[in-house]
Amino acid sequence: MLKSITLGALLMLTLTANESGAASQPAYEKAISALKTEAAASEEYQKWDDEKKDLAAEITNMKMLDDWMTFQNSKYQRYVQRQQKTIAELKRRKIEAQKISMELEPFLETIVDRLEEQIKADLPFLNKERTQRIAFLRDSLDDYHLELSEKLRRVFEALQIETEYGRNVENTSEQIELGGIPTTVSIFRLGRTALYYQTEDGKSSGYWDRNKKIWVPVSSEFSRDIQKAKDMASRKRAVELISLPVAQPADNI
Repeated sequence: MLKSITLGALLMLTLTANESGAASQPAYEKAISALKTEAAASEEYQKWDDEKKDLAAEITNMKMLDDWMTFQNSKYQRYVQRQQKTIAELKRRKIEAQKISMELEPFLETIVDRLEEQIKADLPFLNKERTQRIAFLRDSLDDYHLELSEKLRRVFEALQIETEYGRNVENTSEQIELGGIPTTVSIFRLGRTALYYQTEDGKSSGYWDRNKKIWVPVSSEFSRDIQKAKDMASRKRAVELISLPVAQPADNI
């Protein structure tokens, strides 16, 4: 309001001076100077007002940025906490895996030792194949570059194969010694329970005595039942009840 009054007064003074001619030249010059000063002040005021608006906008932006950074900082703190928990869990699993590894390798060695002992005490069937499997397992366990998981898989696979031997029957042709004479016979395996032989002409049959480790001949009656069992295993005969000799296992087997 003061600026407007001053500017108006100066204008009136200038007009009065021009009309009456009473005002002196210095007064006119002062009025002009005052007008210039007022114009400069107005320009400065406008400039300051623009700067104030810019600063207000910048402050608003800075506040928004501060809020955004506060939000992101909180979010990243939660992220870091979660990652720290994940890292701690991975470290725990690593320690546990190392512990399992330290316990598992000697355990696998023990399993293979027991498996080899069982094969030696078991019925004498597929000796070459089963002996080679044990050798393969020992080579695998001694292979430094082989992953422990693969070693475990191979041992479990061998155990599964040995387990399956107890669930199936098999007919094979092999050469065994009968009375000190190598003789080609048909071998019938009844799971892991018993092993029977029969000569090609069917006149002589017997079973394996796992205690004495010898082949024991049987009577012609049992010989006929062995042939029936072979036929049933080969699906050449309907299943029926038969009687077969079975040697009792020793106490230490």
